[in-house]
Amino acid sequence: MMVDFSEFVLRVLFSGGCGLVVGLDREIKGKPLGAGAFVLVAIGSAALMTVTLNFALSGTVEDDAIMIDPTRLIQGIVGGIGFLGAGAIMSPRDDGRLKGIRSGAAIWAVGAIGIACGLGFLKEAAFISVLIFVVLNIFDWLHIRGNK
Repeated sequence: MMVDFSEFVLRVLFSGGCGLVVGLDREIKGKPLGAGAFVLVAIGSAALMTVTLNFALSGTVEDDAIMIDPTRLIQGIVGGIGFLGAGAIMSPRDDGRLKGIRSGAAIWAVGAIGIACGLGFLKEAAFISVLIFVVLNIFDWLHIRGNK
Protein backbone atom coordinates (compact mmCIF):
# COMPACT_ATOMS: atom_id res chain seq x y z
CA MET A 1 0.00 0.00 0.00
CA MET A 2 1.36 3.40 -0.99
CA VAL A 3 2.18 6.04 1.61
CA ASP A 4 -0.14 9.06 1.35
CA PHE A 5 1.16 12.61 1.74
CA SER A 6 0.08 13.11 5.36
CA GLU A 7 1.86 9.89 6.36
CA PHE A 8 4.91 10.98 4.35
CA VAL A 9 4.99 14.29 6.26
CA LEU A 10 4.62 12.47 9.60
CA ARG A 11 7.47 10.07 8.81
CA VAL A 12 9.82 12.80 7.61
CA LEU A 13 9.08 15.17 10.51
CA PHE A 14 9.34 12.38 13.06
CA SER A 15 12.67 11.38 11.57
CA GLY A 16 13.91 14.96 11.77
CA GLY A 17 12.89 15.12 15.42
CA CYS A 18 14.76 11.92 16.18
CA GLY A 19 17.83 13.23 14.36
CA LEU A 20 17.55 16.44 16.37
CA VAL A 21 17.74 14.48 19.65
CA VAL A 22 21.12 13.08 18.63
CA GLY A 23 22.28 16.25 16.89
CA LEU A 24 21.62 18.56 19.82
CA ASP A 25 23.78 16.36 22.01
CA ARG A 26 26.67 16.68 19.55
CA GLU A 27 26.03 20.40 19.03
CA ILE A 28 25.98 21.25 22.74
CA LYS A 29 29.22 19.36 23.25
CA GLY A 30 30.91 21.18 20.34
CA LYS A 31 31.54 18.01 18.35
CA PRO A 32 32.59 18.00 14.66
CA LEU A 33 29.10 17.59 13.21
CA GLY A 34 26.36 19.97 14.33
CA ALA A 35 22.66 19.39 14.91
CA GLY A 36 21.76 20.53 11.40
CA ALA A 37 23.74 17.71 9.81
CA PHE A 38 22.00 15.11 11.93
CA VAL A 39 18.55 16.50 11.20
CA LEU A 40 19.24 16.71 7.46
CA VAL A 41 20.57 13.15 7.28
CA ALA A 42 17.51 11.83 9.14
CA ILE A 43 15.07 13.83 7.01
CA GLY A 44 16.81 12.97 3.76
CA SER A 45 16.98 9.27 4.54
CA ALA A 46 13.31 9.11 5.51
CA ALA A 47 12.17 11.11 2.49
CA LEU A 48 14.23 9.05 0.05
CA MET A 49 13.03 5.79 1.57
CA THR A 50 9.35 6.80 1.51
CA VAL A 51 9.47 8.17 -2.03
CA THR A 52 11.27 5.04 -3.21
CA LEU A 53 8.63 2.85 -1.56
CA ASN A 54 5.88 4.81 -3.27
CA PHE A 55 7.63 4.56 -6.61
CA ALA A 56 8.14 0.82 -6.21
CA LEU A 57 4.49 0.32 -5.26
CA SER A 58 3.02 2.71 -7.83
CA GLY A 59 3.08 0.29 -10.72
CA THR A 60 3.98 3.11 -13.10
CA VAL A 61 6.77 1.10 -14.69
CA GLU A 62 5.35 -0.56 -17.80
CA ASP A 63 8.35 -2.70 -18.67
CA ASP A 64 8.42 -6.00 -16.75
CA ALA A 65 12.16 -6.17 -17.35
CA ILE A 66 12.71 -3.29 -14.91
CA MET A 67 12.93 -4.50 -11.34
CA ILE A 68 12.42 -1.96 -8.58
CA ASP A 69 14.04 -3.04 -5.33
CA PRO A 70 13.70 -0.46 -2.54
CA THR A 71 16.28 -2.27 -0.42
CA ARG A 72 18.97 -1.11 -2.83
CA LEU A 73 18.34 2.44 -1.66
CA ILE A 74 19.21 1.37 1.88
CA GLN A 75 22.62 0.28 0.61
CA GLY A 76 23.09 3.65 -1.06
CA ILE A 77 22.06 5.62 2.02
CA VAL A 78 24.38 3.65 4.28
CA GLY A 79 27.32 4.08 1.91
CA GLY A 80 26.65 7.75 1.25
CA ILE A 81 26.41 8.68 4.90
CA GLY A 82 29.69 6.88 5.44
CA PHE A 83 31.34 9.73 3.54
CA LEU A 84 29.89 12.28 5.96
CA GLY A 85 31.14 10.25 8.89
CA ALA A 86 34.60 10.01 7.35
CA GLY A 87 34.69 13.78 7.01
CA ALA A 88 33.96 14.11 10.72
CA ILE A 89 36.94 11.94 11.68
CA MET A 90 39.57 13.09 9.20
CA SER A 91 41.11 15.61 11.56
CA PRO A 92 44.12 14.00 13.26
CA ARG A 93 45.18 15.34 16.61
CA ASP A 94 48.74 16.10 17.65
CA ASP A 95 48.97 12.85 19.59
CA GLY A 96 48.28 10.74 16.49
CA ARG A 97 44.75 9.83 17.54
CA LEU A 98 41.70 10.68 15.47
CA LYS A 99 38.89 12.78 16.85
CA GLY A 100 35.26 12.74 15.81
CA ILE A 101 34.90 8.96 15.69
CA ARG A 102 31.70 8.94 17.78
CA SER A 103 30.19 11.79 15.76
CA GLY A 104 31.02 9.92 12.55
CA ALA A 105 29.41 6.77 13.87
CA ALA A 106 26.43 8.75 15.17
CA ILE A 107 25.72 10.35 11.77
CA TRP A 108 25.80 6.90 10.21
CA ALA A 109 23.40 5.58 12.87
CA VAL A 110 21.06 8.54 12.29
CA GLY A 111 20.76 7.29 8.71
CA ALA A 112 19.25 4.13 10.21
CA ILE A 113 16.72 6.32 12.01
CA GLY A 114 15.72 7.90 8.70
CA ILE A 115 15.45 4.54 6.99
CA ALA A 116 13.30 3.16 9.81
CA CYS A 117 11.01 6.20 9.68
CA GLY A 118 10.79 6.04 5.90
CA LEU A 119 9.67 2.43 6.16
CA GLY A 120 7.09 3.35 8.81
CA PHE A 121 8.88 1.91 11.84
CA LEU A 122 8.47 4.99 14.05
CA LYS A 123 8.67 3.21 17.42
CA GLU A 124 11.86 1.51 16.35
CA ALA A 125 13.29 4.84 15.17
CA ALA A 126 12.48 6.46 18.51
CA PHE A 127 14.19 3.59 20.31
CA ILE A 128 17.27 3.90 18.10
CA SER A 129 17.40 7.65 18.83
CA VAL A 130 17.26 7.17 22.57
CA LEU A 131 19.81 4.37 22.41
CA ILE A 132 22.26 6.47 20.37
CA PHE A 133 21.80 9.38 22.78
CA VAL A 134 22.46 7.15 25.80
CA VAL A 135 25.50 5.46 24.26
CA LEU A 136 27.05 8.80 23.25
CA ASN A 137 26.53 10.20 26.74
CA ILE A 138 27.87 7.11 28.50
CA PHE A 139 31.05 7.18 26.43
CA ASP A 140 31.45 10.95 26.77
CA TRP A 141 31.07 10.56 30.53
CA LEU A 142 33.63 7.73 30.60
CA HIS A 143 35.99 9.81 28.48
CA ILE A 144 35.72 12.79 30.86
CA ARG A 145 36.22 10.55 33.91
CA GLY A 146 39.23 8.89 32.31
CA ASN A 147 40.92 12.24 31.72
CA LYS A 148 40.75 13.28 35.40
